[in-house]
Amino acid sequence: MTLDFPRSIRTLCLTIFAAMLAACQSVPAPTGFTAAQIAALQTEGFIENDAGWALTFNERLLFASNESMVHPEQKSRIEAVARNLVSVGITTARIEGHSDSTGKPAYNLALSQARAQAVSAPLQAGGMRFTADQIVGRGETVPMSSNSTVEGRQDNRRVVVIVTPQ
Repeated sequence: MTLDFPRSIRTLCLTIFAAMLAACQSVPAPTGFTAAQIAALQTEGFIENDAGWALTFNERLLFASNESMVHPEQKSRIEAVARNLVSVGITTARIEGHSDSTGKPAYNLALSQARAQAVSAPLQAGGMRFTADQIVGRGETVPMSSNSTVEGRQDNRRVVVIVTPQ
């Protein structure tokens, strides 16, 4: 038995099929960073990882134990980083503060939040904008190094700025 559809239904089905096939072949919108943005990120020392592009302020910005203050010369450097990123259209990021494991976890969480806030201020002065949920403290939960040595604890007192495409 053969099915004989009227010509108008056959034409309609072929038109729908052709439209669906054309939609499958369309190019998706570009994602990621432009070449200029990647160059700016690399110039500033950002490293690409699974989370995006990350800049760890530990070698450039070391926090003493129990401290969250950003020194004036460091503020100037952080503002310059922000201005460079804003100039290529990168206007926001996630800022994560960290601590070593010395002290109580609740205190370290609050201290790491204060560190993230301290770094966000010069980034904002340089033109970047953040929502409250983009500035977070991680406490001692994500160590970079072992907390069993002085050097390791110093590594863990850091702030990381993570940039992802908008």
